Amino acid sequence: MSEPVPLVSIIVNCYNGEKFLAEAINSIYAQTFKSWEIIFWDNASTDSSATIAKSYDKKLKYYRAKSTTTLSYARFEAVKKAKGKYLSFLDCDDLWQNDKLEKQIEIFLQDSSIAFIYGLTQIIYDDDKKNLIKSEMNIIPEKRKLFEGMIFDQLLIEDFIPFPSVLIDKSKLLECGDFPLNYNHSIDYWIFLNLAKKYNVRVLKQVCCKYRIHQQNLSNRQLVLCNKENIRLIESLLPDNRAKNSLKFHYVALAVAYFKEKKFLNSLLIMFKYGGWKILISRILKKTLKS
Repeated sequence: MSEPVPLVSIIVNCYNGEKFLAEAINSIYAQTFKSWEIIFWDNASTDSSATIAKSYDKKLKYYRAKSTTTLSYARFEAVKKAKGKYLSFLDCDDLWQNDKLEKQIEIFLQDSSIAFIYGLTQIIYDDDKKNLIKSEMNIIPEKRKLFEGMIFDQLLIEDFIPFPSVLIDKSKLLECGDFPLNYNHSIDYWIFLNLAKKYNVRVLKQVCCKYRIHQQNLSNRQLVLCNKENIRLIESLLPDNRAKNSLKFHYVALAVAYFKEKKFLNSLLIMFKYGGWKILISRILKKTLKS
C-alpha cells in the first residue's frame, strides 16, 4: 500500500512586497507537486500586498500581523499555522523552479532521517543589465560548499545555504523549541544550525530557485546588521569550542562589511582585535589564484 502524499506548508513572509509578489506566488502555483498550502504572513504591509495575496484561491491562507514585528517572530507565527509534514519558505521577491518541491519530496521519501534538503540557487538582479553576467557565476552555493551529511561544523564558519531552496521536516524543526524572536536577519541561520547539529542534511544538486538581489537587500548597512546578528547567534552557542573557533571567521565578515560601508576604522579595529588578517589574506590569495 503506497504512502499518502505528504502536505507541504509554504511560508510566505511579506512586508510591502507588492513589486514581485505575484511573480513569487505564481511560481508556487506552477509547481508540479500539488499537495501544498501557502501560509501567507503579512507583517502589517502598507502597500497592495494584501490585495494581491487575497486574489488567489483557498490554497493560500492569509494572516496579518497587528503591527510590524521582527522577521523571526513573523516566521514563527507562520510556522505555528502550518499543517504540513514539511515546511518550505519563499520570500515575496524570490522564485521557485517548477519541479522544486517534487524533486525534494522524492529525496525525503527515500530517506526520512534527514532534517532538511537544500539546493542550488540562481542569483537574479532587479537591474536587467546585471543579469547578463554568465549564469554559472550566479549559482550558489559554490561547488566546493555542497556539503551533505553532518554539516554543523561547516555551517558554523559560514551560512552558505540559500533559504528559499530549503525543504524542512517540520517535526524535527519543532524539536528545536521556540524560535528566538529578536532576529531580523539570522533566524534562517538559527534554523540551519539547530537542525544540522542533530541531523543529516542532503543537497539537491540542481537549480531549484532564484534569489533576487535588489537595493533593499543589497545595502552595505544590511550586510553589517546581518553579520552582527550572526556573531550574536554564534556567541549564544558558547562555550562550545567549535563555535568559539568559528567566531573569527564571522568577525572577518563583519570587518569586510564595515569596509564596504566605508567605516574603515571599525574594520581595522576588528581586524586587529580578533586577528582576522591571516584569514582575509588567505581568501584574497585564493581568489587571485583562481582568476
